[in-house]
Amino acid sequence: SVSGDVSMTFWPVLGVSAEGLEVGNASWAKEGAMLSTAQAAIGVDAGALLRGEIRITNIEAQSPTIRLESRKDGRASWQFTDGGGAAQIETETTPAAAPRAVTIERLVITDATLIYDAEGADLVSYEGVDLTLDWPDPAGRADNTAAVRPAGERVAVDATIERFAGFLGGDVQPVDVRLSTKCGEMRLNGRASLQGALAGRLDLDLKSTSAFLASLGLGSVELPQGLGRSANVKAELTLTPDRRLALREMTADLGGNRLTGAADIDLNGVPNVNAQLNAGALDLKPLTGASEGDTTATGASSGWPKDTIDASGLAAFNGAVSLRADSIDLGALQLGATRTLLTNDRSRMVFELREVSAYGGQFTGEFVMNNRNGLSVGGKLRAAGVQMKPLLTDLADLTRFSGQGDAEVSFLGVGQNVDAIMRSLSGQGAINVGRGAIEG
Repeated sequence: SVSGDVSMTFWPVLGVSAEGLEVGNASWAKEGAMLSTAQAAIGVDAGALLRGEIRITNIEAQSPTIRLESRKDGRASWQFTDGGGAAQIETETTPAAAPRAVTIERLVITDATLIYDAEGADLVSYEGVDLTLDWPDPAGRADNTAAVRPAGERVAVDATIERFAGFLGGDVQPVDVRLSTKCGEMRLNGRASLQGALAGRLDLDLKSTSAFLASLGLGSVELPQGLGRSANVKAELTLTPDRRLALREMTADLGGNRLTGAADIDLNGVPNVNAQLNAGALDLKPLTGASEGDTTATGASSGWPKDTIDASGLAAFNGAVSLRADSIDLGALQLGATRTLLTNDRSRMVFELREVSAYGGQFTGEFVMNNRNGLSVGGKLRAAGVQMKPLLTDLADLTRFSGQGDAEVSFLGVGQNVDAIMRSLSGQGAINVGRGAIEG
């Protein structure tokens, strides 16, 4: 429907420029028109129309609202004909002739509000969207460029989709998609469908992970150096229509530490992660606050930090991540071959040491962070058959005590900052030594 002024051309392009243009939605759509805009223009190839083809040469719209909807049974509001997919078209009457395919050679939309409502998924809504579609061959590929601003910063999307008509009809087609911001880039080359199926090679190159996530409207997260503050990730990716993500042949350079492995992630609701990771020499000094040449505590001289610890990230996912490493450098402690398991369940994260070789013996135990009802940290650590001199030297700068022995310690602290945790700290420990020596 058109509610404003209209200007027209007739040959060689049947064109209309209209004010107050609205394009209706499918009869089963929940609400709103598919397209509404104050100013728009559309052109149709008049010669093709005489041959019975609906070939739209261009569509232009300024500041429109576009609403797309899809259903689990395959119906999609943008499917004007059954283009080869499994979708069924509901009609009140039986058409006398076969439906005519609709093709669009060029589409230009600026400053749009885009709403995508897929049944069973969260509503997706973006404002300030720019979109260009070039599709000169109805049987060929389409080149798409877009700019979205989920959090104010421009995010560019470039996508090439082969056999675009089949893609719109629900078929799986080859795609090459690149998403880029000023802080990083993500690229996927593979195959995809509008039903949510996706498979291909993923390349992720992030100068700043925190800034990249913030630009996508996902919130920023502060990560230590060497543990994802910057990242370069490559993997074979598979995403199913029911939002289950699989990563295989994964290699990740996290700004100094390199991991390989695989992961399965259920994206319905709070993500549920199941991952197996392997590393060579793992440097975790930034995680413990230690730096090169400085492994001593400063709390006694300057006081413990009173900055509030933001532990909300513990609610970001549930699941289990296993890790094998050839060695781990914790600054104060030097660990050899290590096998650990990290589990997270409703803001309670457990870091379990299943097998750690260090100081000539074996370590086992666990470290717990619980943010269900305020933050608490606790743990238990057991050492068997370790050489006490290098261990006590690294832990407490005690160099006169030597011998082989066993040790255990447990602790618990509660508070929203390091100062509160240290002041509430309680626990117990024991050291059992066989034959040994005290020097001096």
